[in-house]
Amino acid sequence: MQTGIKAVDQLIEKYGLLRVPGEDAFQRRIQLMGGDKRAEFLPFCMYQKVMYAPMSKHFTVHHFYLPARKAKLASFLFDEKGQLVEQVYYQKVAKMVNVCRKLHQILVKHTQEVGLAA
Repeated sequence: MQTGIKAVDQLIEKYGLLRVPGEDAFQRRIQLMGGDKRAEFLPFCMYQKVMYAPMSKHFTVHHFYLPARKAKLASFLFDEKGQLVEQVYYQKVAKMVNVCRKLHQILVKHTQEVGLAA
């Protein structure tokens, strides 16, 4: 699936999508539990969801960056079932918002494939 922006497509091709916690120039993926103090670096809407969740609840946060511009692209917060809880698009240009939506679709498809493989 292509996002419509060649630079982002090249980043996906070069780095792929992280399946486990880690980071590279294009993305960062972290695992959090409810009440986790590391949530203070998340956007406020995500911070609230994580901080007010019970400690037994697990979350995955997937951040995307545009390394060439040194800018944030999008952040997605998923629960332990792989359901999207919150999303933040940092770029406000319509073309980039569409890229963020496509990244969301790619992540959902990726999460389902990983779930089926497990």
